[in-house]
Amino acid sequence: MRIRAATVDDAPAMGRVMVESWLSAHHGQMPEAAFQKRVQEWTPEVSARGWARALTEQAVTSNPREVFLVAEDDDGVLVGLVSGAAAADEPSGSIAEIGSLYVLPSRRGQRVGRSLLGAACRELGDLGCSSLRIGVLAANLPARAFYRAMGGREVDQRMFDEEGHLLPMTVYAWADITTVAYRG
Repeated sequence: MRIRAATVDDAPAMGRVMVESWLSAHHGQMPEAAFQKRVQEWTPEVSARGWARALTEQAVTSNPREVFLVAEDDDGVLVGLVSGAAAADEPSGSIAEIGSLYVLPSRRGQRVGRSLLGAACRELGDLGCSSLRIGVLAANLPARAFYRAMGGREVDQRMFDEEGHLLPMTVYAWADITTVAYRG
């Protein structure tokens, strides 16, 4: 497996990984009507357009504060992705947030997520971030177990609006981003 910076050319594969992984991970974790709306409207192509926009914006930024990484298997097939940035609500820029961490269902449990999260934390640390936080649907027990195994501490509960349905979200934090960076 190889982890590298994502490029605009990766957007179609990132869209596929994101949608397949998200739908697999979150089925049964929200009202069925909200989930079905996602299934119908959020296609890999729609997701790919979003990734292409984000990656294009990052490419023209003189001082990027975001990290977009992908994991490829030995055949060059994209199997996971991670994105992170300095938290928008923290003016010092010292707190990083992971916005997306997705691994194809067939590759879960093979250290792909762990490696992606570690690599993202190393890069975010290089950008000046010293701590980390990640929000996850409270109902997503496998992801919550993963973040605890990575040393995350539950620090907050929030609500996430999914198509008008407020869903509980758990926030995990690491006071020292390097503790995550070198677990991967």
